[in-house]
Amino acid sequence: MKKTLSILALGALAGLSGSASAQSSNVQIYGYIDLGLVKESGKTPRMDRGQNNWLGFKGTEQLGGDLAAIFNVQMRFNPDTGGAEKSTAFFQGETTVGLASTRFGTVRLGRALTPLWAKKWIYDPWYDSALMGSLANYNGDFNSDGLVTVDYHNYSRASNAVYYSSPDMAGFSVHADAEIERAVGDDAARTIAETRQKGISLNYANGGLNTMLAYEKNHIDSDIVYVAGGYTMGAFTLLGSYSETKFARVNDKLTSMMLAATYMVGIDTIRGGYGKIKESGNDKFTVGVNHPLSKRTNLYADLYREKLVDVDGSTGVALGINHTF
Repeated sequence: MKKTLSILALGALAGLSGSASAQSSNVQIYGYIDLGLVKESGKTPRMDRGQNNWLGFKGTEQLGGDLAAIFNVQMRFNPDTGGAEKSTAFFQGETTVGLASTRFGTVRLGRALTPLWAKKWIYDPWYDSALMGSLANYNGDFNSDGLVTVDYHNYSRASNAVYYSSPDMAGFSVHADAEIERAVGDDAARTIAETRQKGISLNYANGGLNTMLAYEKNHIDSDIVYVAGGYTMGAFTLLGSYSETKFARVNDKLTSMMLAATYMVGIDTIRGGYGKIKESGNDKFTVGVNHPLSKRTNLYADLYREKLVDVDGSTGVALGINHTF
């Protein structure tokens, strides 16, 4: 009897071992580096990034069926100095862990871009960088934090939050987040949030058409409604967005509008756009070209003119290079 039980136990352990070893996992090191030379009217030349730079580690582990465990840890840095992008957040980009299912969607816990910020970048030909030629400040710009912080490390992100992304349903997808803990500001008064940050976006992508409708409320009850669309016809892509932000504490609002386009000429991408803030009258016009040297490396040039009503505007030119790995 004991011998039989021993044989059965060994068989069970072998089965469990085989089941565990059958699961697959992978870890990926990834990153992006972008740096250029910039000259703006009235200012000395400088070296600056055309897009934010990052180094990250992400991975998946298959748990059986269509379920997988996932994680993503990403730091952000300034390539011209080697320093961290933000002084108070080493892993500025993202720190999340969660579960992903092709049938039920993805749930992540931790810190990441809000649904608004994670999806609206595709409607700015400069990927919402807010640098050089980018039209990000006119493409539904919104402070997802709202609290006084040392270095705006939470400007487009939420910490201590739950994130959900639905599976694709006939081109439609839903992305939402909600903060679990109320945030505390970094100012001397240690301002506590009036509410928890929350946001949602409804996205549609099918063929050449992309659309997005999003709503977000930050810690001080300011909120934004954002709508955008894009359509690709052969080599030409037209992009546009409109947003209204309501500022709770000052009972004011901000309306932003952006219209942009890209056009492929051989392997090169010509990009241009215009953005305007209705209330202030600030606007920006920008054109540029992106030339790929390979699938991972690009050269780019931007020319832009921004008018700022309260301060002197500027005309700028930028030449840069980026690499993805």
